[in-house]
Amino acid sequence: MSVFEISWQLYLLLFCCVVAVPVLSIWVWCLWAKRPLKPALWSLVGSTAVFMGLTWAISSNSVTIEENHLALKAGFYQAHIDNISLASSAVHIMPLDQLGEYTPEIAVNGIRLPGYQVGWYLLHNRKLAFVMLIGSLDEVSLVRSGDMTAVVGGNLFSGAGRIVTAN
Repeated sequence: MSVFEISWQLYLLLFCCVVAVPVLSIWVWCLWAKRPLKPALWSLVGSTAVFMGLTWAISSNSVTIEENHLALKAGFYQAHIDNISLASSAVHIMPLDQLGEYTPEIAVNGIRLPGYQVGWYLLHNRKLAFVMLIGSLDEVSLVRSGDMTAVVGGNLFSGAGRIVTAN
């Protein structure tokens, strides 16, 4: 099983969007409207709880290969590919910039942030695929089995799998 860790920049972006901006906006509004600040402090508690929940959810990323089955888990999204050892199945390792028709373009049901691109995407060839690109990547594994396609960051054939470390 490979575990994917997220860089600190994504956590900072998430913190700013979920905690800092909303809380500061509420505090500025309270000061401007001359309302008591004490009740507004609960916005900090609520925002922090939401941030912690989102952080926990998006940091649970893993790739598991067992016998004839590939299980992908990226935050809120999951995909399972069975029968990966069939003759009709293919796993290709290629550089990220050479994906060509398999380049993820439109997030149908996914998250597209700098260094964190996961979920279901329409590819350049207009086919739906599960995408799991986390961190800075040099190479990508392209898995196709039947009508299912997955684009996974890193080399699935490397010894311990791809581990993206937090900087």
